[in-house]
Amino acid sequence: MTAPPAPTLAELYPIENVRFVNGRTHHRTKRPDDERWWDQLEAACGKTGWLARGYPGGTIKACRGCARAVGADEQQ
Repeated sequence: MTAPPAPTLAELYPIENVRFVNGRTHHRTKRPDDERWWDQLEAACGKTGWLARGYPGGTIKACRGCARAVGADEQQ
C-alpha cells in the first residue's frame, strides 16, 4: 500500500494577495485554523506577520520568495 502524494506548496498555501502589516508585498499564506485571521499568518516564503486590512500607500508587489517557492515546487 502506498502513501498518498504529498500536497504541493500551492495546495498548502492557497490564499494569494495577503499583505502583512507594514508590508510592501503580497504573500501566499495558509488558511488559518478556525478562520482566525487575527492570528499570525505564515507565508510560503517563510515570513510571518499579521493581516493588514487597510488601504496601502504606494505600490504593492508580489513577493518573489513566495513565487519562487511555489514555482520551484510545481516544477518538481
